[in-house]
Amino acid sequence: MKIRLMIPDVNASPTERPRSCPYCEGAVFHRHATLKKPIKDHRATEVEVHRYKCLSRRRTFRHYPAGVGGKDQSQRTVVLAALMYAMGLSCSAASHILGALGAGVCKMTVWRDAQEAGEALGRKRPAGGVRAMGADETVSRVKGEEVVVGFAVDSRSGGTLGFEVLFGGSGRAFWRWLSAYAEELGVEALVSDDNDSYSVAAAELGLSHQLCVAHVRKYVANRSKSILEQARKERGADNSGKLAQIEADLKRLRELLGGLEEEGGREVGRLHRRCLFARPPDRGGGASSGYRMRMLTLELWNDWKKMRLHLSRPELLLDGTNNASERSIAKSKVRYKTMRGHKSTEGMENGVALTQWLYNGEDGHDLAREMVA
Repeated sequence: MKIRLMIPDVNASPTERPRSCPYCEGAVFHRHATLKKPIKDHRATEVEVHRYKCLSRRRTFRHYPAGVGGKDQSQRTVVLAALMYAMGLSCSAASHILGALGAGVCKMTVWRDAQEAGEALGRKRPAGGVRAMGADETVSRVKGEEVVVGFAVDSRSGGTLGFEVLFGGSGRAFWRWLSAYAEELGVEALVSDDNDSYSVAAAELGLSHQLCVAHVRKYVANRSKSILEQARKERGADNSGKLAQIEADLKRLRELLGGLEEEGGREVGRLHRRCLFARPPDRGGGASSGYRMRMLTLELWNDWKKMRLHLSRPELLLDGTNNASERSIAKSKVRYKTMRGHKSTEGMENGVALTQWLYNGEDGHDLAREMVA
């Protein structure tokens, strides 16, 4: 990913008069004084500031040059500090680098700059419609405790729609999380992994549901190993024939998942009916290989239409995976992997907002403009 960053310039003095009084919006004022303001910047040590007096309110106010505000840092230093934080540098490391450049700020100032940027970016809401929405969760640590964060993305463009701290893993909790996005953006389909809570949420929201085929294939591969191990442990006169049959059925399941043909669902149903009379697990005992095969084929049979939604509805432009959601989560892991955890939920949310914006794939990134807006 190529990232083009735009860093604000800092003028030595104001190049134009203010348009109105910040207190009363009056347009009649005169120059009252000129003074020097020291700033922390790697290219300038001070700038010229003009003071004006409003004739309506008889109050004075300051007019700063471009790139300078009321802070003792220039906007350029604020942006550089926030970007260093977003790219994975610790607050101390960012402070050392800025100090070596001549814009000495302490590590807490770096942290505050990053939080200010994150707050500004977190207030942005996606515009336009989204036909297919992907969703996934990840775990972060806040004050040593695990916190689940859910990410919602545009499955077609890969853009992040938003993220939420989840306080429950039930279908109802997922419905509350995703309902706002579905209603505001006109979502038609939900893409997710094989977590059952997403199926409940999709049904409650009236959305078509695409199961991530990559997750299902991995799940089937792991279940196949478990079934075969159990089949080899079982004893009986016909065990060799049973083992050969299970191996053949599992191989056929993998072939069907590879093609995802429409009639493949009916064949999975036939494989399931062959296992209908498999012995269920005894109380306190493990399930037989036949019963495990029965449950696996039942799950695949029930979910067959969900796995091939990208084939039955090509207009949604889906690829059958939930990779867009996983890429979105990975954007914020760049920062998280260099930390021992977050100190607060607000700090975590601001850090995620900043990293999501930085790696969103847009042509240019003007953080100063986003913070002003």
